[in-house]
Amino acid sequence: MNRVMVAVLAVASLAVLAGCAGQDMLNGPYTTPALMDRGIVYILPGVFGVQHHYLNIRRGLQGSGIQCAVKIHPWGCRVPGLCGVVNETDTVDDRSWGQRIALDIQAYQKQYPGRPVYLVGQSAGCGISVFAAEAMAKASAPPVDGLILLDASLSADYDLSTAMKQSRKGIVSFYNLDDVRMLKTGTEIFGNVDGGHGNSAGRLGFSRGYPKLYQVRVTQDMVDRFADPHYADTSAAFTSRYIAPWIIDNVWPALAMAERQ
Repeated sequence: MNRVMVAVLAVASLAVLAGCAGQDMLNGPYTTPALMDRGIVYILPGVFGVQHHYLNIRRGLQGSGIQCAVKIHPWGCRVPGLCGVVNETDTVDDRSWGQRIALDIQAYQKQYPGRPVYLVGQSAGCGISVFAAEAMAKASAPPVDGLILLDASLSADYDLSTAMKQSRKGIVSFYNLDDVRMLKTGTEIFGNVDGGHGNSAGRLGFSRGYPKLYQVRVTQDMVDRFADPHYADTSAAFTSRYIAPWIIDNVWPALAMAERQ
């Protein structure tokens, strides 16, 4: 084994250890037994791992009055400089992470039966959310309440039928036509997390219709005018106004969507 490989493995090992040690700090105050007993929202980050965007989403959910557990779930390679490309292109490991998260959700459902479960994915995290739902369907696990996809790095023609069956209320997808750099140019080069190349559902919307698929176009009047289009819908303000209602409202489509129609 050459020195370069040894160095890479050493960095990877340190990253994993740091990730394990940091879980309590990342989620501890937000996943107490009292909060878990009220339900849980899983936030699945994009390819670069846990960043401030996902802390903002959690802050926005809490600011809107949601009083259940909110768990940011890291996944994939966490080695700086490598994680972006690896997590976007390693479709086998991405699906494996979907299975691992499905097991985490099933363990929660066993300990807290009947409590609401939502998945909020962003970019590649949308793919992991869908893969998790598919794995749960294969295991005949209880359905989650809903999937909320932000800027999905999934092919626009991806078949959502299995994940849809595993989501009681359905799937809502926020897409942004201005997200060219990441979800057009980037995915043409590196592909989406499902392996397809070209435009993503997070830019153009899903091309197939489903009875419980709700698609929300993110427009300039909804976001900060200077925000990066790929992360414009991750601010605390956007989350409180447009994402939280999908978790709070008992019936979909959420009131936030109805107000925009």
